[in-house]
Amino acid sequence: MTPALLIMLGTIIASAIIGFLAAKLKFRAMRADTYIVAGRALGTMVYFLNTAAAIYSGYTFLGGAGYSYKFGAVAIFMWATSLLGYMIGYVVAPYIWSVAKRNNLLTFSDFINWRYQSRVLMLLAALISVVFNIPYVQMQIKSVSILLDASSQGAIPGIHLAAVAFILVVLYVFMGGMISVSITNVFFGALMLVTMLGGSLAVILKYFGGLPGLYSAVASTSPKHLTLGLKPILWFIGTIVGTSLNFWVWSTRVQLLYTARDVRVLRRGMALLSWYIILGTLWITHVGLAALALGLKLKDADYAFIEVVNLAYGQVALGLVAAGGAAASLSTAAAILLDQASTTARNILSPLIKRELDDRELVFTTRVLVLVLGIISTILAYTSPALLVDLYLLSASGVLQLFPALIMGIYWGSLSKYEVIPGLVVGELAVIALYALKMEPLGIPGMIWGLIVNLATLSTIYALRKTMK
Repeated sequence: MTPALLIMLGTIIASAIIGFLAAKLKFRAMRADTYIVAGRALGTMVYFLNTAAAIYSGYTFLGGAGYSYKFGAVAIFMWATSLLGYMIGYVVAPYIWSVAKRNNLLTFSDFINWRYQSRVLMLLAALISVVFNIPYVQMQIKSVSILLDASSQGAIPGIHLAAVAFILVVLYVFMGGMISVSITNVFFGALMLVTMLGGSLAVILKYFGGLPGLYSAVASTSPKHLTLGLKPILWFIGTIVGTSLNFWVWSTRVQLLYTARDVRVLRRGMALLSWYIILGTLWITHVGLAALALGLKLKDADYAFIEVVNLAYGQVALGLVAAGGAAASLSTAAAILLDQASTTARNILSPLIKRELDDRELVFTTRVLVLVLGIISTILAYTSPALLVDLYLLSASGVLQLFPALIMGIYWGSLSKYEVIPGLVVGELAVIALYALKMEPLGIPGMIWGLIVNLATLSTIYALRKTMK
């Protein structure tokens, strides 16, 4: 067993122990709000690190470097996504939190039901949130498998160990819910930041002396990687717009907003999170360029970060960085899994059986669904592998179609379910069709085409309804 694999496995086991111990701290018979949103009691640093760990995943840690290795400067769409997203969050998050607090809302779909008083729209939002988060969980398992494969130097099939690691996550989420997730994510969030920033800077300084040297080396190797020429410009702009607008439409992130103790925690959290992206993703995307400039031939672009670190500093450094990558992936998987399970229990099963679940029933059903959805995600990780950023963009495309329902619905008081439901359905059908056909008309990503037809349908019906009054 290699030193890198020992370090990585040690980190995974330590995180699982933290999760199991957190479940036993003081919450034995948990209320639903304790299990699902940590009793709305998280302070600034815990909220910040929990949210950072949940948002920045294997997509960031491995996909950021992999995408810049493959497509160059196009990868900076990731910087803009988060920075614009936190600007939106600073404005809308306090309102969403206040409504959730007053009305005891526990899920994203609860908010939709509160706003539109429509169980049909709530059910649609819940189904979309659960279904389009499945590829995102799948992506986390794949990320861990890449890290384990690299750490073991191919001696052990990474996917098998990744499945075992994910099962440990499933078990501590099952036991402790958001309490276990948030306390484990404090450890994960700090580890991720240290390894992203430290690993990136160490590589860039060793081989290139700094960013100017890196850019000069890339210009000599592949000048196109310093431009947006490897993707259509409309794709670049459209992806920034789409992923920024949907930043707080992910049901997991809305649920994370509910965990904050008060509005001040949220505002401080948004400021701290904007620095997290500057110190993390900004640097990690440069490592893909470093791999390119060093002439590395990778079996998969997503291996860029770990292969460069291994080349530069060997097994121990690889183990530390791989541990950070595992932290990124498993923390996100834990938060998504809890959100999927609670949304399914509260907003899909409850309406179908036509009665509201009490606290005990809701916690029990959510726990069972954590196990069920964990098994489904593990199976899909084996059967449907894909490039990490592609998996993220598929999820983001579907989730973006909820933007009019949530964000526009906050500021457009007369917007009703009669406009939102048709727009949402048409937008999702457009996204699914374009993804299945692998089409991006005019180079514009499918998520934007989906949003265009969504808004066009919504606006047309709204105008007709107003005209008929």
